[in-house]
Amino acid sequence: MLKGILKGIFWVMLLVALGGAGGAAGLYVFRGGEGVFLPQVAGLDVIRALELLGEKGIPMQVTGRAFSDEVSMNHVVRQNPPGGRRIRKGRIVSLVLSNGPRDVSVPAVVGKNLTRADTLIRLEGLRVRLVERLYDPKRPIDQVLGVWPGEGESIRRGEGVVLVVSQGPRERAYVMPSLIGEPVNNALDKVRALGLAVGRVRYVDRPGSLRASIVSQIPPHGRRVLAGHRVHVDVARGADQMAGNFIVLRYRVPYGKPRRALRVELESSGETREELSREVSAGEEIHLLVRVKGEAKARIFLDGHLVEEQTH
Repeated sequence: MLKGILKGIFWVMLLVALGGAGGAAGLYVFRGGEGVFLPQVAGLDVIRALELLGEKGIPMQVTGRAFSDEVSMNHVVRQNPPGGRRIRKGRIVSLVLSNGPRDVSVPAVVGKNLTRADTLIRLEGLRVRLVERLYDPKRPIDQVLGVWPGEGESIRRGEGVVLVVSQGPRERAYVMPSLIGEPVNNALDKVRALGLAVGRVRYVDRPGSLRASIVSQIPPHGRRVLAGHRVHVDVARGADQMAGNFIVLRYRVPYGKPRRALRVELESSGETREELSREVSAGEEIHLLVRVKGEAKARIFLDGHLVEEQTH
């Protein structure tokens, strides 16, 4: 009995000597290891923290977020209780995640498209407060010309920036030229050179007209048109334009970019299929023999944008 009393006094003295944390650890040892070791996750990204705590079966919760100049966004700023110790099984560990630094730098957006610039700004935790537009004949529409505050300047996270964006050239007006009698490729090159857009190109039977020449146009010759206006033409279909159940698709790649992605989509008898998809060069002429059933409509795409429709 005396031996048991002395043993109890020994453990009490040991717990007092070790103090709070050490005493608790001693208590777990005394009770047969009911605790679990808590790893240090402060400074780690939240995914890695979840993995480490999950491996130990330790439940966790995110109790808040805080700005930090030292800890990256979505990394653990602090944990409670601290790591590197044993804790009771089932005890929930609280994590505070970083919002990143309170001040961030304005990203480099000059020269980029407005949509891309807006994305980069939002990724930095900022927002677009105002978009100012200026006419610029040398810059395409929606290209960013400037940003305020300037690129690389530090501002408070969540604040807005002002973008100066190109409106493209001022409105340009033309007198619609006559395309009648011209070869289709030459006529459409003229349309594009004026800043007009090619609309529907329809191949029709027109006895007495030169094969692959323009026989009618909309808008008509002499009409006032603005840049970007769509021009529709009818083209005389010659003997080689249709043979039995086949048609010949003709298209010349406009000058500009040296390489373009071309795709031709054909609709015939209620079915739509892809006839061609490849990289092409500026100025290249495409002659495509296609099997059809009855009337067919071809849609031509450059770099993913519909640029011309042909009806055969």
